[in-house]
Amino acid sequence: MSKRHILWADDDMDDLMLMRHVLQDIGQDYDIAEVSNGQEALDYLENAKRKNDLPSLVILDMNMPVLNGKEALSIIKKDSALSEIPLVFFTTSNSELDKMYCKRFGVEMITKPPQYSSLKEAVRKLLNSYLDKA
Repeated sequence: MSKRHILWADDDMDDLMLMRHVLQDIGQDYDIAEVSNGQEALDYLENAKRKNDLPSLVILDMNMPVLNGKEALSIIKKDSALSEIPLVFFTTSNSELDKMYCKRFGVEMITKPPQYSSLKEAVRKLLNSYLDKA
């Protein structure tokens, strides 16, 4: 199975480490680029665009410093080279306002489950939905 390139933006290093463990447990071969805020995600995407090496999926946390996930999303959606990349919010938020915001942009919002087994299943479904269709 080929590697799938994912850009994962989350300012919580514990969450990123947990995700690496989940992906290891799932046993699939994913190339994960990790950044810690929305501005770093945009910088990464601009560089990837120049190299013609865009990720297959962008996963954003909603609440990050410098540039939050919503701000990053609105910039990504305005860029024709980036707007077609599947994007998902994976966040601790379960706010109805955040859900409405995501719906407006046609982006799925997944609330991070508190238990490891639930988290693993949520990540598995996320990856199956966006990367393992082929």
